[in-house]
Amino acid sequence: FSPENPELFHDVVNSLLGNHGDHYMLLADYDSYIESQDKVTELFKDPITWTKKCILNIAASGKFSSDRTIAEYARDIWGVTPNLKALPHPHEGRPGTKNEGEVPIITHGSSASLQELGKK
Repeated sequence: FSPENPELFHDVVNSLLGNHGDHYMLLADYDSYIESQDKVTELFKDPITWTKKCILNIAASGKFSSDRTIAEYARDIWGVTPNLKALPHPHEGRPGTKNEGEVPIITHGSSASLQELGKK
């Protein structure tokens, strides 16, 4: 792992291979991972086939939406529904407090200093 400092990752290796074993099974599929990496290494040596597979992989990939994924996790895994209440904009302050969190708008050429802004 680190020729300059062979002991650098001792604790990590020991936690996986030591007396307590691989509790979280981090190494359970390590052999198949290495086999797959060996196949990738061989495939990469053939640029035409590699390029074809890359293009097909991209073409076959589905549309990913983080918003959709979060909504699915919320619904299917956490069992919660969205709260559609809009949060106030930072310049509006927090509900129930007068101007709490209000940020002054500074334009180019403004003479306000950071100290003056802190007093507002």
